[in-house]
Parts: sequence; structure tokens; C-alpha cells
Amino acid sequence: MIGIDGTKDGWITAKYTGSSWEIDFYEKLTEIESNEIALIDIPLGLPEDELRECDREARKFLTPERHYSIFNCPIRKAVYADTYEEACDINEKQTGKRISKQSWNIVPKIKEADSYNGSLRLKESHPEVFFKSLDSESVKESKNSEEGLEARLNVLRQFGDVSTVKKFEKKNVSMDDVIDAVVLSLGSEFEMKPIPLKPEVDSQG
Repeated sequence: MIGIDGTKDGWITAKYTGSSWEIDFYEKLTEIESNEIALIDIPLGLPEDELRECDREARKFLTPERHYSIFNCPIRKAVYADTYEEACDINEKQTGKRISKQSWNIVPKIKEADSYNGSLRLKESHPEVFFKSLDSESVKESKNSEEGLEARLNVLRQFGDVSTVKKFEKKNVSMDDVIDAVVLSLGSEFEMKPIPLKPEVDSQG
């Protein structure tokens, strides 16, 4: 199983070896040559005219600390709008909600995942949900703080040597990007239930 997190210039991948992690960087998803299941931190199922239940339930699970890290996925027409204002207007008309700047900034990544037709078997996942499932205390502090990073690294230490995680360096890739991909790579190591229990399916299946 592979964990994938988006970065400014591409994608970080992490593969758990049983005692450590192999970490790589790719500019495009299509460059990743694997037919494994890949847990990716990017919206996959794009709604047509309503907000997604998975986003609502994930926020509820992460309340009160990290709920704001889950934003509402824009509807499909908003994702493919030409401008931010147009996307907001489309989304608000259908759902009553405009989209955040954070959402719009990752639209290119959403489009890339939405159009992906390679060999990876992509499944949407969220790192903060994983961390809270493994240790509820690990998400008390932001992953952008020194305390938050260390708390998350302590969770990962239960599974192996984190030296490769801490040493990975790539321009425009932050340590929290690496840690997010790494925790998603542990998806087969512990039992997790999908959110919601019966996952939603978009118009593309």
C-alpha cells in the first residue's frame, strides 16, 4: 500500500517496508509505476449538486481540534470552472456554500486525480483522521508546529524507524507533507472503517 500527499510541485509517496519507509517525489501521478492500492489525500469523488457526507462526518470525527482541516469538496462543475469567482458562484448556487481559497488552490491536483487512469488503485483518505485514530492526543497541536510534528512522529515510531522520514529533503516539500504520506501508507496495518460506512459514489463511479 502506498500513501500519497500533494505538494506545491507534485506528489510525495511513501511505502511502508515493515520497519521503515521508502519515500519518493513525482511531478505527476502518472509517473508512479505501481498497481497497488494508494491512499491519497485529495478529493476523488466529486459531487454534482450537494455537499459530501464524508466531509461532514470526517469533520465531526476530528472535532474539536482538527475539524477545520477538512473542507467541503467543490462540486464537479465548480472544479472545472475557469476562475475562482465563477467556481464560487456555481458552488453556491447548487449547495448554498462558496468554496474556500484553500479548495481552489488545490483544484489542479483535484483535476489530476479526477482524470487519472493509470494503474494505481486510488482511494481518498485523510492523514489527520489516521493520526487521531491511532492516537487521539497526536492531533492536539497543529502539524505546522514543532510540537505537532513531534507528536505525529511519535505515532509513526510505533511502526518503525522514522529517520528516512526526517531526512527526506526536496524543494517545496515540507515535513508535514512527508508525514501525511507516511501515515497513509499504514492503511493496511490497522483496522479502519470508511467514512461514511457506505461510501458515496460520484457520477464517474
